[in-house]
Amino acid sequence: MTSTPWLIRSALFVPGDDERKLARATTAGADALIYDLEDAVAAERKADARDRVCAALAGPGPALRLVRVNALGTPWGAQDIRAVAGAGAHGVLIPKCDSAAALQQADALLAGTQTRLVALIETPAGVFDLPALTAATPRLAALGFGHADFSHAAGLPDMRSDAGLVWHARAQIALAAKARGLLALDCVGLEVRDEAAFRADAALGRSLGYDGKLCIHPMQVAVVNALYAPDDAAIAHARRVLAAWDAARAQGQAVIAVDGRMVDAPVVAAARRTLARAGLES
Repeated sequence: MTSTPWLIRSALFVPGDDERKLARATTAGADALIYDLEDAVAAERKADARDRVCAALAGPGPALRLVRVNALGTPWGAQDIRAVAGAGAHGVLIPKCDSAAALQQADALLAGTQTRLVALIETPAGVFDLPALTAATPRLAALGFGHADFSHAAGLPDMRSDAGLVWHARAQIALAAKARGLLALDCVGLEVRDEAAFRADAALGRSLGYDGKLCIHPMQVAVVNALYAPDDAAIAHARRVLAAWDAARAQGQAVIAVDGRMVDAPVVAAARRTLARAGLES
């Protein structure tokens, strides 16, 4: 398996036991849907939610379908993983993932499938163990950050995501993902009615190196998609880089300059990623 096969700007959480929201989410415009069997579902509705999510995985929607399962230490976790992988989930999110062992256990349950893993880092222990955790299995495709649970686990007085220990953890997770070639998915924004605050939070995550953002409301999707998509200037620059590179290679040159800046193989790779994120061929 390659390290990360996905391009995700927005990933929208959907409660797994809400038939109306499961149907509406397919038109929200998110790059990925995350059907939630964990926090959004009460204990007595877990089995019903699992059945509903398995049915939704076979229905219409975006190309990428993920499921946040219950933790493996719960009565539902292992069965969640087997069921949703069998129903066609592209990825399984492991909540409160704080050790390599948790990912290896999930990997064993997914044997024989192409389903990938996403580690949700939501505790100080998870941040502390990032080097081992990110090397646990080649099935791992992405890291996500859960700042609310992290704040609670760390005993912090609030759930701000832009300062202090939470900001430090947020940056560390993005760095760990980049070091392993994994996708980095930024924490949710709790400001569902304050677009300016949410936009600022999403922009901060982008500046920290995240590839996309977790969303908890359909109205957040368009903001995230716009922020994480390359603008016209970036697309035009990428095209100039690739055109100049192809011409230089035809003449046997390995290093050139475009718009006054040196261009070599890493710059070319970045230009190709820019066009891919814009949905354009390179």
